[in-house]
Amino acid sequence: MITLTPLSSSAAASSSSEPVCYLLELDDARILLDMGQKDYRTSSLQTSWDYEEKVRELAPTLSLVLLSHSPTTYLSLYPYARARWGLSCPVYATQPTVEMGRVVCLTEVESWRAECPVEDASDIANGNRAEGSRPNKGKKPLRGPFVPTMEEVHEAFDWIKAIRYNQPLHLGGDLSHLLLTPFPSGHTLGGTLFKIRSPTSGTILYAVGINHTSERHLDGMVGGQNGPTGYAEGVMRPDLLIIEGGRSEVVNVKRRDRETALLDLVTSTLESNHSVLLPCDPSPRLLELLVLLDQHWTFKLNPTTKRRQTSSTDPWSYPLCLVSRTGQDMVSFARSLIEWMGGVVKEAGGEEVVGDLAGNKRGGKRRRNAGATLGSEYGALDFRHVQFFLSPADLLQAYPLMKPKLVLAIPSTMSHGPSRFLFTTMASTEGNVVLLPSRGEDNTLARDLYKRWEVEQDEGSKWSRGRIGRTSGLKGQLQLKMDFKVPLIGLELESHLESERLAKEREAAHQAAVDRSKRMLEADDLDESESEGSEDGEEADGIIVRRRDENVNANAFAGDGEDVKTMSFDIYVKGQQMRVNRGVPGEMTRFRMFPFLERKGRKVDAYGEGLDIGQWVRKGREIEEEGETEEVREKKKQKEEEEERQKVQPEAPSKYISETFTLDLKASIFFVDMDGLHDGQSIKTIIADLQPRKLILVRSKEESTSSLVKYLNSTSGITNDIYSPSTEEQIKIGEHVQSYSITLGDSISVGLAKKWSKFEGYEVAMIDGKIAFAPGSTVPVLEAAEMVKPLPIETAPEEEQNEKKVMVEASSMERKDDDDTEMTSEPAKEATVETAQDEANNVSTKSEPDVAEEAIDHTKLTIAAPQLQPVKVTPSQLPTSLYIGTLRLSSLKSYLSTLNPPIPAEFAGEGILLCGPGLQTTEGEKVKSGSIIVVKKVGEGGIVVEGTVGKVYDLVSKSVSEQLARVNAA
Repeated sequence: MITLTPLSSSAAASSSSEPVCYLLELDDARILLDMGQKDYRTSSLQTSWDYEEKVRELAPTLSLVLLSHSPTTYLSLYPYARARWGLSCPVYATQPTVEMGRVVCLTEVESWRAECPVEDASDIANGNRAEGSRPNKGKKPLRGPFVPTMEEVHEAFDWIKAIRYNQPLHLGGDLSHLLLTPFPSGHTLGGTLFKIRSPTSGTILYAVGINHTSERHLDGMVGGQNGPTGYAEGVMRPDLLIIEGGRSEVVNVKRRDRETALLDLVTSTLESNHSVLLPCDPSPRLLELLVLLDQHWTFKLNPTTKRRQTSSTDPWSYPLCLVSRTGQDMVSFARSLIEWMGGVVKEAGGEEVVGDLAGNKRGGKRRRNAGATLGSEYGALDFRHVQFFLSPADLLQAYPLMKPKLVLAIPSTMSHGPSRFLFTTMASTEGNVVLLPSRGEDNTLARDLYKRWEVEQDEGSKWSRGRIGRTSGLKGQLQLKMDFKVPLIGLELESHLESERLAKEREAAHQAAVDRSKRMLEADDLDESESEGSEDGEEADGIIVRRRDENVNANAFAGDGEDVKTMSFDIYVKGQQMRVNRGVPGEMTRFRMFPFLERKGRKVDAYGEGLDIGQWVRKGREIEEEGETEEVREKKKQKEEEEERQKVQPEAPSKYISETFTLDLKASIFFVDMDGLHDGQSIKTIIADLQPRKLILVRSKEESTSSLVKYLNSTSGITNDIYSPSTEEQIKIGEHVQSYSITLGDSISVGLAKKWSKFEGYEVAMIDGKIAFAPGSTVPVLEAAEMVKPLPIETAPEEEQNEKKVMVEASSMERKDDDDTEMTSEPAKEATVETAQDEANNVSTKSEPDVAEEAIDHTKLTIAAPQLQPVKVTPSQLPTSLYIGTLRLSSLKSYLSTLNPPIPAEFAGEGILLCGPGLQTTEGEKVKSGSIIVVKKVGEGGIVVEGTVGKVYDLVSKSVSEQLARVNAA
């Protein structure tokens, strides 16, 4: 049984920017597919967190989590769930997804915490963190955003198990029956299509975030040269395909046109002495932009020569800047993951740079190679022209506001961080351009700016219409809320420092009380015994023993000014026998409890030797220092210096403030889709090529879903089992299948050595045998039929009487030579041959025929055994072999063209393929007999090959057989 429940981004979602998360229940496993989260600012403004509540409820019960992509909409909720909600199951993702996802989450967390207050786990020690052990008790109502700490992010991503493309992974534990295989999906570095195979439920392919075309740093989904369809064999014909349909009505602009429009706008803006602000995500799609722009800078700086060092006199002196706290870390990770990339990064190794995309295509290759950069250590990921800045302040200090520059700032939503701040400084300058590479999430500044741009466009130039729009100006005013973290000054700083001083004093007093209590509980090893020494002290065997003052620590509970000699207790204490009435006369005397008794320590050990622990510690330190070499001392010193440098300086006292600004918008805005996703025609072609048996659509609007379902239903060859669930709607596919264990006996196993045939990743064979049970075993054994003896048939006494009557009547019929016996279809008890023989020996020859005839109704006789001879039954024989699978005539046509020599083939109608060299005869030439063979598909799975027997016929028949899986009998 397969059950899919969309927790978010369903087929009826109100927005395609919702986080991606689906619960897949497969057999007894609960698998969570992705775990995204909305933008932090959007999450802080919403009032309902149903999706997060559901994830928190499911987290402790999950069996497996699969992360397919690294953007925030796919995995940003995972670190918080891992740290606070009791998520402890295995998590799988590719290595690039792990590293890039870590960078994305760290960037978002650090950027948000630098502007807005966040409730940490230490503030809610009795809240969410305790929920992992008690998932159903004591839960606090959720309130976003859900921002983990930096340590929690590192810990969560260290927990993920990295996997590689195309390598089947047998899961362990309760998931040992499942086989997981990742395939590349395009769109992002490390993006994954997950294939899950269950022996009872079939194959499931989870495909979201698909891009079938190659880019500058990535190849398309599942490779591009895997057979005639372009897909790997492992993803073909899944039993269930989970795929997104939100872009089914989108028409993408050609990649060349998009890149040309982007670079032309950047070039014209910079040359007019204005700046470009390009908000981008922290990692996944940033690499594509960096490769494109860095190669464009290389071409501009080196238009004719291959190697020329840049200088201040270069005509193209505009800086290419990236403002991100984790930008350099992201590039470092990316350089270690080149094997996961494609395009010019892997093939050209940095030698191919972008040329004049607006120029003619004939000279494109020469132009692209003309500006090649040779000798680069990291190839296209060298990024020699990109300058990294940690904050907008560092950028503005290096390049003033009026200096023309291209600035890439995170995040792409512009809801917080450097991109939001830089927008407030650049949007009020006429001539500047805000370049949007994506539409952004709902209720974010990026989506608001996109809507302003879309209103100004013609109907045919809007997004999803297949055409590039035009630049439009921002008009009017915009109120923008800005959050800051500012240091405290003046009275606020003094008040904060005073409160900290008081807190430290309270902590010190508490620690002193704890230390005093410990000291009072410890024994004094130098205390003198009662029988030794003098009043002040004496020396015995080289050990100086001093007597403690009798009033010191006489009672740990004595108050200031109290005489310990006048204290009384409710138990007998030597020297403390006096009682004091502290109340009115006649009141019951009160006593103190728990007296402090000083323990007498031992000044020597069991052998009479005095103990000096400090001496042993000093001696051990000296031995350790003498054994160290100069190299070890140097390394230890360097380590201490490194730890000292890495110590985080205490942050200055600060506070969070919010201000609302009113901006006069004068800059221009332009949108070009650089998300790297499929379009409508692509998703329809992909579904048709994959040929799934069942299909579930997710991450789509209702209009797009209905349009795609309508198209798929009207297309032949595509399944009609299409589901489009809404949020939290369960889709159940299949039925519960009872699986049984059986052991193959030696008589069958020996014959299977060379009988296995491969079919869709399985190895199958056809066998014939009988089941037998070994003594003391509950698992049946399948043996060859001739090795298993038949079980004896036991009959009930009543059945034996009925069989006797039948045999008596049969004997009387034999004596009457009655050969004409009527047969009916009414049920009757059959008599076995063995029973008939026994009865023939036991029946008396004196049986009365007349009585027998009266007892027989000849119209209801079902068995006649005139001779009572044993009947030899021949069991039905299985065929020696059979073919399984579905023949696709298009695949057969492609296969025939690969033969040597190739056999031409043409379609003559639906389900008919003409093959043979006779198709290429010239006009008027006589077609030779046997040169054309017809392959037809008839009925349900029927295949007919017609033609004259000959060489061509044999080749075509053999090719048809090779397109199917042959299963041989054992």
